[in-house]
Amino acid sequence: MSGELCMGKWLEKYADSVRFWILVVVATYFAYAVYYAASGMRDSFGMLSNQFIYTSLSSNPWWWMILFYGSEGLSGSISIISRAVAGAFAVYAAFLFWRKKVHAIPQIKSNACNALIFEALFFLALIPSIIAAAAYNLSSENLFYFGHTPGILLIYGTLVPILAIVIAVPPLLLKLRSTIKHEASSQEIIKWSSLTAVAYLLFVFWFNYTMLWAGVTVPYAQVYEHWGLDFVLQPANMVSFCLTIFGLLALALSALKTAMPTIKKRTLTPNLTRIGTIMTLFGGYFVFNVFYYYLTGGYAAHPSVWYEVIGPLHNPNLWAIALVFLGVPLIVYDRNRRSLETDSKAGLTQTA
Repeated sequence: MSGELCMGKWLEKYADSVRFWILVVVATYFAYAVYYAASGMRDSFGMLSNQFIYTSLSSNPWWWMILFYGSEGLSGSISIISRAVAGAFAVYAAFLFWRKKVHAIPQIKSNACNALIFEALFFLALIPSIIAAAAYNLSSENLFYFGHTPGILLIYGTLVPILAIVIAVPPLLLKLRSTIKHEASSQEIIKWSSLTAVAYLLFVFWFNYTMLWAGVTVPYAQVYEHWGLDFVLQPANMVSFCLTIFGLLALALSALKTAMPTIKKRTLTPNLTRIGTIMTLFGGYFVFNVFYYYLTGGYAAHPSVWYEVIGPLHNPNLWAIALVFLGVPLIVYDRNRRSLETDSKAGLTQTA
């Protein structure tokens, strides 16, 4: 009995470690959101005061000037500030979960609900960008968009991926908030948490990044030296391409398979080892892209849609690197938990 008690205390230490690394991941998300908000606001103010941009837009229809500044300035600023606010609520919730555990559940839920609202707003505020991309392509005018960007590039890089994200992700975030706020069962909360996590992997990451790779196929000689197969078939680019198109899809489908028992409410406890493995590999994907970016010379050496997006100063999702540090402890915790359960059952059998 004393051995089981010691094992239980040992397992609780591992659980506390997992809670700590959850805090680290959320704090990284928050820190990067604050950096991105500050950087984005600086760029927005710089754009608003840029005389060249204003003069170029002045020769376009009035409605395009409103759409341009509305999407690139106002709604873009609302979006990045919303994520920073979401991060603040999420950090406090994670801190309470680490320090006070189940004793602070009402406060944790309240802050989680606030975080989910602002995270949903982060995506919803991008709707004007969808409208602007559609208008740019449909208009017969010679519209200014940081020069004269090829319209198909905005379809691949903005309209299609952001439209898919806005349709899929915010409703799930708001539904998850509703289940938490209205004191739904743990099984119901886990179900919607699982669906939301899978939606992020499929739409925010895999489909979004796949469409950005599609943007690499668009000729844009004024800015990019290489595009299409000429760019993709370079060895380092080919590795990044395959990891994105096939690797992220495999992770998303694996996450869906792992989540199905909780989505269908067959079990309350998901397979934490599989979840930890997915987290570790997913974080590793971003680690690879950071090394890939710098070791190949970055955007200066390879000006392209892809290098512009994965650059550490331009990728709002780079916080996901921290998932590596959560994934490994989660695997260790789950294996020890399973070992304890097996030993307990064996002990009960021997006693009987």
